[in-house]
Amino acid sequence: MQLRYVEKTSPDKEIMDRINEVSFPECERNSLDDLYASGADGNLDMLGIYDDDGIKGFFTVRKYRNIRYLAYFAIAPDERSRGIGSRALKLLREYYRGCQIVVEYEAPDDSCENNDIRLRRQSFYLRNGFHKTGWYSFYDDTEFVIACTGDDFDKEGFDRFTAYLTSIVPDHIPKLYQK
Repeated sequence: MQLRYVEKTSPDKEIMDRINEVSFPECERNSLDDLYASGADGNLDMLGIYDDDGIKGFFTVRKYRNIRYLAYFAIAPDERSRGIGSRALKLLREYYRGCQIVVEYEAPDDSCENNDIRLRRQSFYLRNGFHKTGWYSFYDDTEFVIACTGDDFDKEGFDRFTAYLTSIVPDHIPKLYQK
């Protein structure tokens, strides 16, 4: 398995578009074309997850100084539950060695219909090299847990990152807090 940068003009981008369409609810999904456009400053990596049979999924990673923000991570539905996601995260940590990778996932909440998915997603990240930071964010009417790789969460760096992100994606204004 390997990660490869996928250009907007690549034929694999069409496969990534289909994976994107079925992997995220409409309220959380951005088109890959919009994501590519928002990365015109060079601070966005679209990484395809490949095995010998071709592309199996993708990562969208925003880069800011030493922070690597995992904005999107999707595996093709027919490829899930085969260990691809775990192997891909390991490759991602190697790809960005020396950087802190930060991810936000929906906070578990017993009152939510999809709490079982939220719990599985949390467990997945925690067993694949991420740890909870003790910080949360809230946007789009949803609470998110902030998790990261590395020993200590670079909160100041993440604050700078979110200010940068808000400058290129003005409707993304997370509110960070601790409980």
